[in-house]
Amino acid sequence: MCGRFTQTKSREEVLEQLGKIELPPLFHGRYNVAPTQSVAVIHQNSAKRAMESIWGFSNPRSGAPVINARSETLTERPMFKDLLAANRCLVPADGFYEWKGRQPYYFQTLNAELFAFAGLWRDGRCVIITRAADENMRGLHDRMPVILRRADWNKWMERFQLLEPPTLTARPVSTRVNKVANDDPTCLDSGETQSELF
Repeated sequence: MCGRFTQTKSREEVLEQLGKIELPPLFHGRYNVAPTQSVAVIHQNSAKRAMESIWGFSNPRSGAPVINARSETLTERPMFKDLLAANRCLVPADGFYEWKGRQPYYFQTLNAELFAFAGLWRDGRCVIITRAADENMRGLHDRMPVILRRADWNKWMERFQLLEPPTLTARPVSTRVNKVANDDPTCLDSGETQSELF
């Protein structure tokens, strides 16, 4: 599952890691990115430019936003199967949230580096692909986003494949994250619950 994430790296940090790439203004300084908001994505055929995209497809039956796509059924669902060949994308991020009850936990790589969620796009919108959770989630949730290390970005762009995720760290953060309107550095303040996930 992936329902909120962060893109907090400065423009300078991003350029240092990605090289010469065009970045939309909304790329950095995001502490509580939520579905239906604009996000920065890198399309399969435009690796030198990050574009703005709305997070979530519209469900043709209900009109409700579809924000995630299960990796196990991508080739079966009409909404996604035709996008695998040429509409893969990267959604750069530096962390994401998951909840235990009302307590949010913040997940990052060990070195808090920039990574990307594997995604699909169409018509200016995108979804994030998910997979069964591994030990990174430590029993917090049974799903997790497909996370790509920087070294694996080109592999994902070249062909559809699930790659091993990096090791993640998790810590409880402020419940301010629970309200979408809160989007500032205090979202990452230490949470009230300091116990282990189990």
